[in-house]
Amino acid sequence: MDGERFLLRRGPRLEVHRRDTFLALGAVRPLSRVDLPSVTGGAATPDGGFVLSGEFRVWCVAPDGRTRWELSDGIWPDGVRGDRVRGDVTVSPDGSLAAVVKSTLVTGPSVPAARVDDGPPERRYGPDVLLLLDTATGDVLGRQPLDVPALLTAQHVWHPDGSRLAVSCWDFWDSWITHWLTADGDGLRVLGGATLEEATAFVPGSARLLTMRRAEGFGGSQETNELASYDTDTSERLAVHDVGDLLAGWANPSGTRPYVLDAERLILSVDPGDGVEDRRSRHWLCDANTLRPLGLLDYSEHPGAGHAVTPLGDGTWLTRRGRRVDRWALA
Repeated sequence: MDGERFLLRRGPRLEVHRRDTFLALGAVRPLSRVDLPSVTGGAATPDGGFVLSGEFRVWCVAPDGRTRWELSDGIWPDGVRGDRVRGDVTVSPDGSLAAVVKSTLVTGPSVPAARVDDGPPERRYGPDVLLLLDTATGDVLGRQPLDVPALLTAQHVWHPDGSRLAVSCWDFWDSWITHWLTADGDGLRVLGGATLEEATAFVPGSARLLTMRRAEGFGGSQETNELASYDTDTSERLAVHDVGDLLAGWANPSGTRPYVLDAERLILSVDPGDGVEDRRSRHWLCDANTLRPLGLLDYSEHPGAGHAVTPLGDGTWLTRRGRRVDRWALA
């Protein structure tokens, strides 16, 4: 969220905490919270409310749990509850905008992009659509058709200044397909994109977007693990680094992800693969410009540090394993 608050998921509950209080005292009463129905994701609004998404639903609740708005007619015209929400809804850093990807059912004689047995009955889908919403009213500010149906999931990454976002859709032909766009009150505008790469994070103070390409088991030239950066103004690929040596044959490519600490540094988190006896993740400190590794972080003080990293924007970061949360800084 912003520099003063962060969002914490505890099982079926989302909580908003004041950052300094939580880091100093640990388990404290949240500023606001909401219990999630099954198959639900969500994000917080500046006033402590939440924008939530389910399989067929997007809605907003106030801090007291009252429903503010529900986006149904705009997503499911004529009451057809077949257009699914792909992935979770996300909210811009200032909380004014929300992004969500929906599927599009094809009816009549039109030729679908895919037929999926996710019914019954078998459904015919066209390209997914990215929606940009006003979090205060639920109004649809922008609609951007995407290349293909995501079918499995979609995810979004917001720039820290909220000026643009990247959306990655998983299709079952070519792995990830990514677009980067401007997003504001005037709607959405596509700037560029990439195939076979998942958007992971923007580098603050720049137009650079980090992506991951993983060896997903398709064979041939697709069997590579690369961390790359793009200039989202020009769509130029600025840097690329093969991280295969860091995986060293023991890691799970799908669990490899970069987390940006600041404009100069990032952490590449590498998750062990199946059958590896040592289940501890490894975190490589990398240069945010060249993407080259600077060294392996030493967590010997707390060897149980978790895989996921939560950067705090001041050069420090959190790791979580189970109920334990640790804050780290470079020596």
